[in-house]
Amino acid sequence: MDEESVLFGIRNMFALGNYQTLINEVSSAHNIISPEGRLEAQSLMYRAYVAQGKFNLILSDIQDNDNVDAGLRAIRLLAIYLQQKSQGQSVDAVVDLAQQLFEQGTNRVNTTCQIAVATLFVNAGKYNEALQVLHVRTKKLECCALATQIYLQLDRLDLARNEVQKAKAWAEDALLLQLMEAWVDLRVGGEKYQEAYYIFEEFGQSPSAQTSKVLNGQATANLALGRYPEAESLLLEALNKNSNDPETLVNMIVCAQLLTKPSDVVNRYI
Repeated sequence: MDEESVLFGIRNMFALGNYQTLINEVSSAHNIISPEGRLEAQSLMYRAYVAQGKFNLILSDIQDNDNVDAGLRAIRLLAIYLQQKSQGQSVDAVVDLAQQLFEQGTNRVNTTCQIAVATLFVNAGKYNEALQVLHVRTKKLECCALATQIYLQLDRLDLARNEVQKAKAWAEDALLLQLMEAWVDLRVGGEKYQEAYYIFEEFGQSPSAQTSKVLNGQATANLALGRYPEAESLLLEALNKNSNDPETLVNMIVCAQLLTKPSDVVNRYI
């Protein structure tokens, strides 16, 4: 398998939330020989570690100096931010450092730097600042996807739909573009709920794609369609994969209430 095929698979693994398989793939990949390819694979691997909450591993691997790629340094700052926030520490200084890093040299157009810094800002509730970081995103599908998520969090469905339509002009049938469509469909509602379900269901056909992220997408669509037992089954499967996933637990709370489960069941998830 050539380098581009390997990278294509790794990108899709990340989009679907198949983090451990991605990490294993990058660790054993021998076909990624170009410096650019190695850097992209490494960046996705460390972002997968962020998603798993393995912050200390990232901090020990990525050094904080000017010789390190800006994207990796941004991932390091994101890990520091999330770790300190989870421990109840002040994170204002980390936000400032991320802004400073982004403004240096060509970092404004470094895709990994954009994604990591914008993600940090989203976690800090600085949505407008995150959108400014993502301002240069033509033909950068991950940046478009994050912008779409931000617009949905801001209840700007019109801008989210516009983001998807613009990406369709050049991204064709990319997996991440399909995910963007599903997110927007879930917000539009009506018959779009079923279309969102079909997208997540198609992803779930592959055993390797039955991640907590995809299972939650299917479950959310089922909840919207009033198919509560089906949603519960998918969420229990997601819990088996990761019993501490906040998104799964929140959806389990909603599902349990809609199924009129006893209060002790709901409280356990809370």
